[in-house]
Amino acid sequence: MKYSYLFKSKLENVNATLIAETFDHELFISAYNESERVNFVFDNVNCVNKHWIIFPEYLFKDIELSHLKGSVYNYSYSANLDEGQIITDYYNKSKSFFEGARKVCIDITGFIRPYLVFLVRLLQKSGVESIQFIYTEPTNYVKKEDTLFSDDFMEIRTISGCLNSHNPNTSNDLLIVGSGYDYQMIAKIAKAKPESKKVQILGFPSLKADMFQENVLKVYEAQEDVSSGNFSVDDDNIILAPANDPFITAEMISKFIAKENKIKPVTNIYLCPLSTKAQTLGIALFYVCECLDKPASIIFPFSNKYSRETTEGIANILIYEVQFPPTVI
Repeated sequence: MKYSYLFKSKLENVNATLIAETFDHELFISAYNESERVNFVFDNVNCVNKHWIIFPEYLFKDIELSHLKGSVYNYSYSANLDEGQIITDYYNKSKSFFEGARKVCIDITGFIRPYLVFLVRLLQKSGVESIQFIYTEPTNYVKKEDTLFSDDFMEIRTISGCLNSHNPNTSNDLLIVGSGYDYQMIAKIAKAKPESKKVQILGFPSLKADMFQENVLKVYEAQEDVSSGNFSVDDDNIILAPANDPFITAEMISKFIAKENKIKPVTNIYLCPLSTKAQTLGIALFYVCECLDKPASIIFPFSNKYSRETTEGIANILIYEVQFPPTVI
């Protein structure tokens, strides 16, 4: 897959007029939470059909959603369903928009990561050729490196639709973690695969200059579980990829695994997206493009609760034109 051929762009000095002039799709999809950057974009896109998806982990009550405009697909009371069942249900209800050459835009800003990963897998499996994803960057995280994204940890398991047949030989397994601020979850994932070689993806350049420093501070807190020695950002087991670029993220993972295979064949690959939504998109894209016929899976530390708002302000809007491989497995 030539990830570098995929097109990306950025909207700066974001305002209502710019959003309305840029986004004129037939369908606009967003996952609702209370952040300004999610709501401002949704309110101002120039689309006849706008869909809110409400995930159960945000714990919204009906009265808190009564003000929403557009079509609301409310899964607040569907905690008994997993990410695959919820996204599949939504997709089936909106399937006509994804068929043919109709223009669909998906705002991944409010998406909880397993739902985004499964959505990418479903789109690829369904034969969707291309689709536009966008992500709105915040000005900053309210609590800096102490920002809490998830709470009430439940379990570590494979994301629905992302489990392949694995090799019984585990002598050279790789665990590749997109490492964000949530160091406790990074540590949990590392402990779940104690025999695997652990590789971390760090967002560099970061969304903002201070965010890389904040990210590294949290990674240091998990180093006992992740690193076999003293952690260093120039370590051989660190992949540096731009925090806001899914395509370079996918390309860097691909190159890293190719390099490892030349040294010694990799037995199994485990991917875990805990960094930015853009890098999560990159990990999912790499999986559907290169891993469907390999002993590879995407695993995740699932929680029952997610923060509804962790950021302040609107910086830029990143636009990603994703094209899926032509063959469907």
